Amino acid sequence: MKKKIYCFNNGGSSGWYEAVALAEDGHFLAGHICSHEGYMAHDLGITSNWKHDNYNKHFGEGNWELEWIDRDKLESHEGLNKAIALNATLTKEEHEKDAEAAPKVIIEVAQ
Repeated sequence: MKKKIYCFNNGGSSGWYEAVALAEDGHFLAGHICSHEGYMAHDLGITSNWKHDNYNKHFGEGNWELEWIDRDKLESHEGLNKAIALNATLTKEEHEKDAEAAPKVIIEVAQ
């Protein structure tokens, strides 16, 4: 069975929404700042190949599947809540390693 990576809108404000990809084992695999939730599926790799290298690095080539979770289901989604609980048990070093491995977000502001 393929490992799950839960993708969701982690909140924010108009023009600055945080898209997150959290592995079922609690590891943060990707994030992206989006101007609208409608771009998140592409930016997290659900409808594109963005960030797939990072997912493959964590779970092995193609041994994962992405699942989008709507905002109204975040609190009740069993798999996501388990991943969040596991994330809370990771060591400081594991969190730092995840932050280093996750694709960086580059924000450019036109002048």
